[in-house]
Amino acid sequence: MPELPLPYGAGWFTGFLAALVYGLVGAVVPVANAEAYAVAAGALHPAGSVASILGLTLGQGIGKMAMFWGVRRGKDLPFFHPRRPKGATGDGAMLAADAPAVDGPGGTAGGGATPVRHEADLGPIRRWWSRTVRVSLRLVGDTRAGLPLVFAAAVVGFPPLYPVVLVAGASPIPGWSFGLVMSLGRGLRFALLAWGGSGLAGLLG
Repeated sequence: MPELPLPYGAGWFTGFLAALVYGLVGAVVPVANAEAYAVAAGALHPAGSVASILGLTLGQGIGKMAMFWGVRRGKDLPFFHPRRPKGATGDGAMLAADAPAVDGPGGTAGGGATPVRHEADLGPIRRWWSRTVRVSLRLVGDTRAGLPLVFAAAVVGFPPLYPVVLVAGASPIPGWSFGLVMSLGRGLRFALLAWGGSGLAGLLG
């Protein structure tokens, strides 16, 4: 079971601040597992787990919203809209980078040398998982299914929250509604994990 980065004996605010920093880092760098932190907080110090839950939720909310707005603002940067080469005029002029990829006779995109791996080459479980995740992420941008999927990703982890945040940033979902739903879901997830950690510690103790 992972140890908490800072001791809780320093007080409620120290525990809250430690969890906030850990949650913020974990929102962007998945190696810092916020779920493991919540379980450890509930198991090692149940009375102070509320501070950890609040800190993790706030930290994750800040980090995920930074990703969300990074995608939303970043897609409008000139870098993602390359200029047409000199001498190209008219609507028919298209950059090669903007041209759609077409599978060539050798099974490569655009006839290039990089092979394309089709879903038929995957096993049945991986093929089902790939299709399910792809369809779920496509629905994130839907006006009716988007927010429920964000909530599901925040609570149960499916579809995976990391790509959901990126897709949502490029979708029409309002930032305030995304942030609210995502934060509520993460808070519920951390509360359940901390409660489970506390119960597990009681059984083992």
